[in-house]
Amino acid sequence: MQLFARLLADRERLQGPHHPDSDLARHQLAHWYGRAGRFQEAVNRYEIMRRVAVQQGHTETALSLMCEVGYWQHQAGDTAAALRTFAEMLRGAQQELGPTHQLTGIARQRYAELAAGLPFGNEGGHDGLQNLIAAAAEVEASGDFRRAGRLYGQIAAQSEDLYGHASAQTLSALVAQAKAAVNAGDHEEAAERFDAVLACMALQGLGPGTREYDILLGQREELARSAARVTFRIGQHTGTLLGQKVQAAPRTACGVLARRPDATHATCVAVVLDETDGRTPVQVPAEQWSAVIRHLAEQRWEATAVYFARPDRRPRAAEAQLCRRLGLLGVYVSCMDSSNVEVEAYAFTGSEPVYAPVVVVPEESAASQQATAQPAAGGVTFHPGAEAFGQWREVGRVRPATDTDGPSAFGGYDVLERVGRGGFGDVYLCQDPDGVMVAVKTLHARYANVPSVRQGFAHEVQAAQRVSGRFTVPVIAADPDGDTPWMAVPYVAAPSLQELLEQSGKLDEPTVRGLGAGIAAALSAIHAQGIVHLDLKPGNVLLTADGPRVIDFGIAQIERLTEPRRGFAGTYTYASPEQLREQPVFTAASDVFSLGTVLARLALGRSPWGGDTATAVANIRAGAPDLDGLPSALHDVVRSCLQLDPARRPTPHEVAEALQPGVADGDLGPLPLSQEAQELVAAYATMPATRF
Repeated sequence: MQLFARLLADRERLQGPHHPDSDLARHQLAHWYGRAGRFQEAVNRYEIMRRVAVQQGHTETALSLMCEVGYWQHQAGDTAAALRTFAEMLRGAQQELGPTHQLTGIARQRYAELAAGLPFGNEGGHDGLQNLIAAAAEVEASGDFRRAGRLYGQIAAQSEDLYGHASAQTLSALVAQAKAAVNAGDHEEAAERFDAVLACMALQGLGPGTREYDILLGQREELARSAARVTFRIGQHTGTLLGQKVQAAPRTACGVLARRPDATHATCVAVVLDETDGRTPVQVPAEQWSAVIRHLAEQRWEATAVYFARPDRRPRAAEAQLCRRLGLLGVYVSCMDSSNVEVEAYAFTGSEPVYAPVVVVPEESAASQQATAQPAAGGVTFHPGAEAFGQWREVGRVRPATDTDGPSAFGGYDVLERVGRGGFGDVYLCQDPDGVMVAVKTLHARYANVPSVRQGFAHEVQAAQRVSGRFTVPVIAADPDGDTPWMAVPYVAAPSLQELLEQSGKLDEPTVRGLGAGIAAALSAIHAQGIVHLDLKPGNVLLTADGPRVIDFGIAQIERLTEPRRGFAGTYTYASPEQLREQPVFTAASDVFSLGTVLARLALGRSPWGGDTATAVANIRAGAPDLDGLPSALHDVVRSCLQLDPARRPTPHEVAEALQPGVADGDLGPLPLSQEAQELVAAYATMPATRF
């Protein structure tokens, strides 16, 4: 910044303020303000340049600078302002340059990227809807049908609000959403979208018996039949790589096949056993399979199948059991000759294997697949002497990490490896001098000098340090004022409730009662310190052998320690109506509402508010949960938590007492967990100690 400031001063002095070289230096200086984390300063500088370009009549330059303004607004965390900026850029580019101009396409893409992740209400009205329609069409034209479908879903929800459930605009959006699902190859989703189209047509008077309705009904039924037929799809180059692995170890090779969330076919081969391993697939422990799948998920890969090298390609009982436990297809590969293999796939959803056709999908390039074909999970060393130490994990001293680019220690904690990376910081697995494992959460260096971000990190530390109790995870050390701010908590070797839901679908009533009582007890401890959590959801609850543990106070509102909150914070599908109204101050009742949503999600296997964010937000605001299928014994407590009026909701103590009497008063006996939950917890019993 200092160098470019000097350069700009020299250019303006020697060549004048309007010389192209001065403009370039001015642009570079604004850019480096942003790179240094001074986002608002970058926004201000680009906005000044934009206004000058408008005054000079330089339309394309002004629109390009508007793109920079929106980018740095987004980096600063002001997504609503960025969305307005890109909407204005899109309107201006369409009017001044035409719909096919490059800047118009860029504006549509930027608008789509932000709008796709936001619920209805951030850019409302007719103009916002037209921008969203244009963005969805642009995304669909690019071939990203899944994201286009999500955008059309938002358009349908917004159209319902603006024009009505039976409007032509709503029907058009629903049809576009269904077409996008068909083009994406997601027959199950397409069948559900067709249901929405048919329902809208019936509201318009075009119901059963009309030609249009009956034709679409036939198409919907065919899609449902296609969805029921399980098909295994694999990319051509990925299939070649899979064949090479099996050729190298024709009797022992096995691993996991995965895909990106927006892909319809497998594009990654994660090797578990190859030609260098002396074991056979049946000798691979279950926790190693789980570790590989978790590692894939951390890298944003979705596991789809387990593959086995097998000359006869016949499923065996142990393999079927493994596939059922993991919820994946089984793919069997045998060598025909030195350059060809045969592949068969089976689903194990019932008592007998069901044959699944294999479809090979052409791919443009193998380079990206080759680069991701060997996840690092295969190199994780599992310490054989690991043992449970209460709710923490203790192992013998191990060799620290040898990554010279990363930190070696935080205070008295030696870094073993980085185990997570987020938008604002990293999480490291560390060990203290006595061998106790801890997780150290840090703030990225580029944010450490941003006052608002550093203050937010210190805010999280303050919140977490004030809370203790059996069902929480305490902060045991912190340095929020250091060059790299950090805080340490005991390393809880446990899955989250979100992981349990992804494996189980839904939980039995005793397990829901036990987990809910523990979460409610944790909220009592949190609220006793004048704190409202504001982001209670399954992903923020860890599951240990002795019950749940509520974590992550990153957006908590602390009584008397912070100013009233501005804007929305939390997770929309688990938020309270007060959060959606963006109230400046919240009470403990907000967390109770979120707890009711969590209980319903655990018991139903689905959200009580709907399958997408826009629908969930509308239903939460209306106080209209879908509790069909909820066990009757849970109905009253869930209903009471989900009252629209915060004053009518029970306290966490009352919820805990209703779910499992005695927990709220300190009778902390063993909480009931299902067999499946116990097995998932056991799979974490031996955690990675370090990479060698």
